Amino acid sequence: MPKRRRNRQPAAPMPAALQPDAVAPTRPSSDPKPQDLAALLLDHSRLRPVVVISRFSDEDSPRLDSESIALELKGIADVVVITNGPATYELEQLLPVDTHIFGSAARVYPPGMKWTKDPYSSPLRLVRSRADVGTVTARIISDAEDVAFSGGWKTASPASKGSSAETGLVKSIARDGSRAVVELSSGLQVFLPEESTGLGVPLHWILREGMTVSGDFDTGKQIFSVAAIKPPAPAEGRDDGDLVPALVRSVGRGSADLALVPGHSHTVAISSISSNELDSAADLLTEGEVVAVRIHRSSGHIRLSMLDVDDSEPVLSAPELVPGGGPWLVPGRDLLPKAPDVSVTRLSAPVQTVHSQSPGSGSSALKSVELALAAERAKRQELEHQVAGLKSANQEHQVHAAELDADVMLSRQQAAELLGVQQEAGRLRTELAAANKQLSDLRKKLRGVRKEEAAPERMFLDPVEDFDFRLSLTWALQIPAADKNRLTLGRYRLGEDFLESLYEQPQEKQRKALKAIVDLLVKDPARLSLREAHQLRTHASGGSEVVARNNGQDVCWRLYIEQNVAAARRLHYWKCGDGEIELSRVAVHDVTQA
Repeated sequence: MPKRRRNRQPAAPMPAALQPDAVAPTRPSSDPKPQDLAALLLDHSRLRPVVVISRFSDEDSPRLDSESIALELKGIADVVVITNGPATYELEQLLPVDTHIFGSAARVYPPGMKWTKDPYSSPLRLVRSRADVGTVTARIISDAEDVAFSGGWKTASPASKGSSAETGLVKSIARDGSRAVVELSSGLQVFLPEESTGLGVPLHWILREGMTVSGDFDTGKQIFSVAAIKPPAPAEGRDDGDLVPALVRSVGRGSADLALVPGHSHTVAISSISSNELDSAADLLTEGEVVAVRIHRSSGHIRLSMLDVDDSEPVLSAPELVPGGGPWLVPGRDLLPKAPDVSVTRLSAPVQTVHSQSPGSGSSALKSVELALAAERAKRQELEHQVAGLKSANQEHQVHAAELDADVMLSRQQAAELLGVQQEAGRLRTELAAANKQLSDLRKKLRGVRKEEAAPERMFLDPVEDFDFRLSLTWALQIPAADKNRLTLGRYRLGEDFLESLYEQPQEKQRKALKAIVDLLVKDPARLSLREAHQLRTHASGGSEVVARNNGQDVCWRLYIEQNVAAARRLHYWKCGDGEIELSRVAVHDVTQA
C-alpha cells in the first residue's frame, strides 16, 4: 500500500465562518476547501469542537439534518458539511491516519491534538441506512456536548489569562439546564456551565432567556460564571402555616430530606408525611420531586409537614435565586434522576500489516544455479534449503493472514452485536425514564389516598353537633397558635339545606369545605382574597343583579372551596343584616342557586 502524502504546505486564509475565534454559527458551513477545513481542525489554539458531516455526491442534502444539529449545538460547536468524493479524498491526505471522514457519516473533532494520536477518541459515526439517522444524530450531539462540558475543551484552551467583571444577555439555555450561552456587551458569545453556579440545580430553574446577568468572564477558558449566588435563609419572609414548595433531596424509609433553598435541608419524619404508621417515606416521595409543605415555626426553629395539605390549596412562590430568574422551585417541575448511561467499550481487532516474503528470489537463484551448475554445484543444496524455508514461511504468513481475516470478521460481528446492545440500552433508558415518571405519579396518588384514609368519621350522631365539632377541630388545626386569639370563629348559623349538601360530598370535599368555612368565619382579608369571595348574581353576566332577600338586607355570596379541578366546589352563604353568616350550601361551580 503506498504511503500517504503528508502535505503541510501553508493553507490559504480560511473563510470567516471557519475562523477558530469566530462566534459559533447557528447554520452549518457547506463544502469548504479541504485545505481550509484541515487547517481549522489541526489548529492547536481552537477552542470549540468541530462537527464534520459528510454526504454522498448524488444527495442534495446529507442524511443527517445538519441545520438541526447546528441549532442544537448553538454556541457550543461549529458544524461543517463536506461532499464525499475528491474533497474527502484530499482531506484524508491532509489529516493523520484514521481521522478522516467518508460516505454518509459524522465525526466530532475536539479542540487540542489528542485526537490526532488517538483516532478512536473521536469516533466516526456512520449512517448505514435511513433508520440510523436518529441514533447517529443523538450520538453526534452527545459527543459534542461531552467534549464541550466534560473538561476536554478546558485542557485544550490556553492557560487562563485572568478574569474580568462582565454583564451579558442570556441568549439560550439547554433544555436540560446543563449549559447556557451568554452574549457579552462586546458581542462575544461564551459558555455558562451549570457547574459554575455551585447550586446543583439546572440553569433554567434560576435563569430565563433574555435576562441580563452579571458575573466574571475567564478570558483564557472563555467561560462565564454568574456572580456569587447567596440563597436566602430557609422560609425567609414566610409565616407560620404558610404552604411553600420544597425539593426532595433524599428519601429513606423513616424520613426524607427536603430543601426550601439550595444548600439547606430539613429532615422530615414519616409522621409528618403520612398519618399511616405502616407507610414508608420511600413509598410516598421521589428524590428530585417538588412537593408542597407547610411551615411550622417553634422557638426559632422551622419544622416542615405534609400532613393536612390539599392539592388545590394555593402554594406560595419559591424565592428567586437570581433577580429576574423566576422562582427556583415550581410545583410539578420535578428533577427526577436521569437514567444511567451505558458505557460501551469499543471492540475492534488490532490492525496488523502482513509483510509477505516472495519465493521469487529463490526461483531466480535456482535459475542462476542451473546456468552455472558446474561452478555452483556445491551451493545448490544450500539454495534448495533456503527455498524450502521460504515456502514454509510463506505458508505460515498465509495462515496468519487467514487468522487476521477471521479476526476482522469477528470484529465486525462484534461491532454489529454492540450496535444492537447500544440500541437496546437506549430503549431500556427510555423505558426506565417512563417508569420513574409513572412511579412518581403513583406516589403522588398514594399520598392522596393516605389523606383520604386519615379523614375523620362522624363523631356525633346529631348532624349539627357533629358539624360544630368538626368545624372547631379544623379551626384548631388550621390556625397557628400565635394567631388563635386574633382569628377566632365568628357567629354563624346553618341554612336549611346546608348540612345535606355538605354530607353528600366525599370526605375529601367535606374536609376542603370545612377549611374554606374557617377562612370565611375568621374574617381574615388575606385568606378570603385567596378564596376569591364575591357576590352571587342572578345571571352569569357581570351586570346582573345580586341575589338578595329580606328586602335586600341579606346578600348571597360565594367563594372557592377548590380550584383548577373538574366540577370544582363552591361555598354559598348569606351575609345577614344582623351581622351573622348563614351557611347556605356546598355546590359545584356552575350552580347559581342561593
